[in-house]
Amino acid sequence: MQFDWTTFVLEVLNFLVLVWILKRFLYQPVLTVLDSRQARIESEMAQAARLQQEGASLRQQYAERLAQWAEEREQLRQQLQQELGQLRAAGMEKIRQSLADEDGKARVRNAAATASHEAGLIRLAASEAYRNVAAMLRRLASPMLTASIVQLLLEDLAALPEEQRAVLRSAAEKLAADGQAEVASAHPLDDGTRQQIARGVSAAAGRSLPVTVSADAALIAGVRVAVGECLLHANLLDELAFFRRQNGRA
Repeated sequence: MQFDWTTFVLEVLNFLVLVWILKRFLYQPVLTVLDSRQARIESEMAQAARLQQEGASLRQQYAERLAQWAEEREQLRQQLQQELGQLRAAGMEKIRQSLADEDGKARVRNAAATASHEAGLIRLAASEAYRNVAAMLRRLASPMLTASIVQLLLEDLAALPEEQRAVLRSAAEKLAADGQAEVASAHPLDDGTRQQIARGVSAAAGRSLPVTVSADAALIAGVRVAVGECLLHANLLDELAFFRRQNGRA
């Protein structure tokens, strides 16, 4: 077999071209991908190291906080023991005083029991009186009485102190532009009375407020006016409840 230099040279050239093509279109992209992957791995390792460092810092903070809590708990325990000791000593002193003056304390207890019993009787009598008054007022309740109470409400609105007027204005300002005053009435109200209430409430609130009226027979007689979060009580039910609370506090 005869050696052909031309074929040899062409094969070498083909090999060199193949090597250049591989380096140009295969080897270099592969190196780029590997470098990118290496950079990403290094970034993730750095992030993992940072997270590990942060975790160690948090663990240290948690351990310090636990130690601080343990110290605070021990201080509170000692303080509680001291307070319990003081209370125990005070209790023993009270017991000794009680044993020394048992007869006087017995009189005091008897007097307290008598006073408590009398107070209970007074509360029962007051409760019964309120029920009787409420029943009587329900029998006396009428549209005329409601109209009279409304007139009193209008007079009170006209003479409302500035502090209460400011509260009413603040409640009215919080209403929407089409806000209304809600009126609950024990008896039906005529148009004239509704307009009077609307004018009185609007004047006190500092803005025009139409009223919507709903029936509420539980009020016995009179009305309850709601301007946003502000309530105006002018009815027998709320007045009775007010006096009952006052009597309970007394």
